[in-house]
Amino acid sequence: RAKLCRCPAQLDVEEVVRDSAGRMVTWTGLGFARVRDGAGLTFRVDNVPYPMDYELLLRYEPESAEDWEAVVSVSSRVLPTSSRCGNLLPSEQMYRESLPHSQRYVLLSRPFCFEPNTPYEVTMRLQRAGVTQRHPGAFILIDSLVLLPRVSELPGFHGAEAAARQEELERYQCLEVFHMAPPHPLAQACARLVCSVSALMHGGALPCQCDPQGSRSSECQVQGGQCECKPHVIGRRCDHCAPGSYGFGPLGCSPCTCSPEGSVSQLCDKVSGQCRCQPGTVGRQCDQCQPGHWGFPACRPCQCNGHAEECDPRTGTCLHCRDHTSGRHCERCRDGYYGNPVLGSGQQCRPCPCPGYPGTRHYHGSACHADDETHHIVCLCAPGYAGE
Repeated sequence: RAKLCRCPAQLDVEEVVRDSAGRMVTWTGLGFARVRDGAGLTFRVDNVPYPMDYELLLRYEPESAEDWEAVVSVSSRVLPTSSRCGNLLPSEQMYRESLPHSQRYVLLSRPFCFEPNTPYEVTMRLQRAGVTQRHPGAFILIDSLVLLPRVSELPGFHGAEAAARQEELERYQCLEVFHMAPPHPLAQACARLVCSVSALMHGGALPCQCDPQGSRSSECQVQGGQCECKPHVIGRRCDHCAPGSYGFGPLGCSPCTCSPEGSVSQLCDKVSGQCRCQPGTVGRQCDQCQPGHWGFPACRPCQCNGHAEECDPRTGTCLHCRDHTSGRHCERCRDGYYGNPVLGSGQQCRPCPCPGYPGTRHYHGSACHADDETHHIVCLCAPGYAGE
């Protein structure tokens, strides 16, 4: 699998996680790049082990029943130096490939000669086939770019034994199993041949190099070198969090658990776990309304008649009513005060003159109100006191 470089245009390319529950897993597990019709994508290749021709295989999944196409070019800022690739300039390689919606991978029509210690870029423009107008709502999911070695070029596949090895590879379809992800279990004959191919390409067996934090042990699978990873950790060496998780450490990674209603996607910051929130939502998981709002996920402003800024995030009851008000919406005066504090009334809560004011020694009332006809203040006296 080549390394994926996300394009700067975030509106055209985004990382997504596809839930595989209830259906066959047909992808690598590292997530998709979701590419808009007409947008570009670049893969960086810098870990080629052996100078030779490699077939390029693109794994993809359209979001609709439409055929797509890819215009692909391979380039490098460094001129090839090996005797194998030195006679080929990267600029000579350009492909236009069909991506039928009924398939999940395509083998590009021509191989390319890659060599070690050289950075390459495989750039592609992805677009719907047979149309001239780009559609902003059309997307294709790109899983991975795979480099498949043309094993007939390896030293062990020359001479008298080459034909027998080549025949076995073709008879058991040893290399075809790597077209789809995850690959099917290898037949015994394939396992032996593939190990031989790997040893020839890498100059012998490779160390496991399992990450001590992300893996359960220092041992890895004989074929492929996959280490045994801790929860939500992925990679051959178990050295990074799976998409949709964060906080790589000795216990593995933790799931992002981004709110499906309040977040933009199920991906979060790989260190802090912060999800990308929809407008109006906050919190690490984007599962809360922003201050001054309530009723997640249908967040709406607190209605407090201008006497409070915050309300209970679940019920909408105003918190810390000011100006001597009370009630769910700070819509009435506190005991000991009178008036109409509703926003727009032009009034405010005033202390009851019974006969002093709340908080003074001469105040002997418990509440009061203004008579509708006379507008005189009528006091409700405290026990043991009477009005005039």
